[in-house]
Amino acid sequence: MAQRSNLAYDLSVYEPKKRPAQPEQPQRNAPNIKMKKNPVPVKRRESAFKFAMRAFFVMAVLCAILYGKVETNTLFGEISGLESDLKDLQSENITLAAEYEARTSLKNVEDYAENVLGLKKLDKAQIEYVDLPSDKVIEIVETENKNIFVIIRNKINELREYLGA
Repeated sequence: MAQRSNLAYDLSVYEPKKRPAQPEQPQRNAPNIKMKKNPVPVKRRESAFKFAMRAFFVMAVLCAILYGKVETNTLFGEISGLESDLKDLQSENITLAAEYEARTSLKNVEDYAENVLGLKKLDKAQIEYVDLPSDKVIEIVETENKNIFVIIRNKINELREYLGA
């Protein structure tokens, strides 16, 4: 198995190059001033008003964030309370639906009809069959002895039925 190494790469190319040191030669007719290599930037003091305004802005943003969190927690509390109420009402609805089904079962209705109302089941002798003529048409005979007020009332009723009232 071959080992990998960095011997094939010349990493010295990426190192900063050093300049040869040159002796400083004093300039003639020039004062001897030594310059610092890395001058420190002078920080300006902010005015008190700007500082106060920035602090006020930061405090306002923090207060707004806190207020939003409080409102969110309040709403989540209301939601959880309403969800628990909903679960209670749903369980009560299921209970009432089961009770309703038990009361309106066919057996209970038959018992109520027999015991309270005094009804009995039909016998085959009580059943009557009706024969209709083969035309299967029912005729309604209108009487011709209508006065004007009955005709107007009938027309108004027909108009109401037409309009769906």
